[in-house]
Amino acid sequence: MQIKANENYTTIFDDSLIYKSFKKGQKIEKIKHQGQSVWVKSPEATHSRLFHRLIARVTKLTLLMPVQSKTPQESLVFESTKLQTLASLGLPVATVLEQTEHFLYLSDTGTDLRRYLKKTALSQAERTDIILKALNVLASIHNAGHYHAGAQIKNYTIDQQGVVSAIDFEESFAEHQALLDIQYRDVFLFLMSISPYSDHETFQHVIDSYLSITGKHEIKKKLQYVADRARPLMKILAWLDKHNKKLSRDIASTYSLLLFLTTL
Repeated sequence: MQIKANENYTTIFDDSLIYKSFKKGQKIEKIKHQGQSVWVKSPEATHSRLFHRLIARVTKLTLLMPVQSKTPQESLVFESTKLQTLASLGLPVATVLEQTEHFLYLSDTGTDLRRYLKKTALSQAERTDIILKALNVLASIHNAGHYHAGAQIKNYTIDQQGVVSAIDFEESFAEHQALLDIQYRDVFLFLMSISPYSDHETFQHVIDSYLSITGKHEIKKKLQYVADRARPLMKILAWLDKHNKKLSRDIASTYSLLLFLTTL
């Protein structure tokens, strides 16, 4: 029997039992309820560090916009409300089974895609197909007039039927931030996060699919702009690469993405 979302004031889950199973500092736990898997999420405060806020103010780079500061309780309410809003629009997100004072109880939508792409033996074509499924979810969220805020590939899941869903919606931004700018940030974060699993062709498929679904060509222009701004950095990375200086995986992935963006 499928667990139904709590639509009345009858308590489904017992917070006191969850407290006993959570380790210190733990933020998420999978439990069994009525024979089914349920994710229990302990809310976290959201904020950007002072240095981040200062750099964002000085550089005025859209990609560095700070997230809105929220208490753990505010974060819990925000994510619960957003998940229910997106679900009501027919978008593939985790179902809110119950929201209590201390925890958010969510349906199990499968394995996170970062882990899946790392651990599963896949051809590049198969990887690209899965990445495009996640991209389609992000594009659908944007078409519905919303944003993800945490659009990295780790915040998408895949179940045994191959259905991809989006998770982790606790972050938000100040009301004065333009929706298009936040959606651009989403796309850039998504591209950055898929770099270790993508080649030039995969990146191109992602961009083409996103533009085909959303028609947001302004975001393509913003990606071209950031690539142009990053040319001095790319020269340094190219020199290091040419002289066989070992780049960290994160830096190598960034370099790979920036190289692609210069071709747009």
